[in-house]
Amino acid sequence: MKPWLWIANVAATLLVGVAAIFQLVDASSSEDSSCGPQCDPHGYVVIFTAIPTLVVVIVTLSALGALIARRRAGLWLALVAAIGCSGELLLLRSLLSVLHAVLVGLVIVASVILVIVGLQRAPVRVAYRVPPYPPA
Repeated sequence: MKPWLWIANVAATLLVGVAAIFQLVDASSSEDSSCGPQCDPHGYVVIFTAIPTLVVVIVTLSALGALIARRRAGLWLALVAAIGCSGELLLLRSLLSVLHAVLVGLVIVASVILVIVGLQRAPVRVAYRVPPYPPA
């Protein structure tokens, strides 16, 4: 696979992690919300979205480590992180502004396209097989 594709996948995966954190911060800020503090008076949005955000960020960091090491597993982890970020976007779509939701969606789509291109071009390593013993 070409070196620029690895770098592009690292950048796209990093943007997915930033988008996941951005969604949590944007949804928990009541002054930017379209319905104000009455949408979440007790902070349940932060409680119930912090755990999925944490999972997405941990998977994103794992994907970044594997992508920097140029492992094929990093591409799969980046795909899982993008799917998790899109699930979070579906969860928080009513609390995000349209512009923010579109920006996060574009980041997710760009990341998925780069991961698919990377998976098509990444070399597959074949496990080493021990040759059979010669007949006695």
